[in-house]
Amino acid sequence: MIKKVLFFVLIVGLTGCGYQPIFLEKNDQSFQIEEIILEGNKKTNRQIVSSLNLKKNVTKKPSYILKINSSKSIETIAKNKLGNTNIYKSTVSVNLAVLNSADKKQTIKKRKFSKNFSYNATSNKFDLSQYQKNIEKNLTSEIISEIFIFLNE
Repeated sequence: MIKKVLFFVLIVGLTGCGYQPIFLEKNDQSFQIEEIILEGNKKTNRQIVSSLNLKKNVTKKPSYILKINSSKSIETIAKNKLGNTNIYKSTVSVNLAVLNSADKKQTIKKRKFSKNFSYNATSNKFDLSQYQKNIEKNLTSEIISEIFIFLNE
């Protein structure tokens, strides 16, 4: 009996408060992108543009210019007595600016997104390289989620 009441209260509470999944209307943007300016790491930029489904469209809606500047770095955090690296830290940073298309110097929104991850080194360099690529992809995916929320604010 208590489970039924709790379930009913939960359903009524979620529908009454206007709950809506964040990514429900992923393709429906309130503004149009006239131009996309990409600077920095090409691989990260391509992943951002393809994941957000950003396309250059010019309609009667106000249009904007999206400027994306990304970078990635791999730092050594700790070394052993022999001087070999034990711990690495990968960082992916993205500077995003939404500019007015009429006046390219006028910034509408601007934000820096950054994610990092520390991990242990492995003796096999190929496995380490593959692991670093996977980490970069995952960090970029986390940043993409934050960018999507930022653009739809």
